[in-house]
Amino acid sequence: MKAQLVSTNGDVKSVKPKNNKTFSLKELQSYVDGYIQILKTRDERIMIINEEGKLNNLPYNEIASSLYIYGVQDPVVGDVLVMDKQMIN
Repeated sequence: MKAQLVSTNGDVKSVKPKNNKTFSLKELQSYVDGYIQILKTRDERIMIINEEGKLNNLPYNEIASSLYIYGVQDPVVGDVLVMDKQMIN
């Protein structure tokens, strides 16, 4: 299983956990560069974002905002990781 790292510049890159099954908290934090928050996507996956992204003025993420179930009202900022729910331990 792979997840997608969605960067603020529009790049989307496939990534996988070190153990090839589930991501650790430390791995998730490294992808979003800080504390994590979990959001639900429109297609029943999850999105890992930086919990303090708006406080830290991270750049707007257009792709992630379009995937987020409430993205129109609550835009997503910073790089995000999009994955199936079972990829978190």
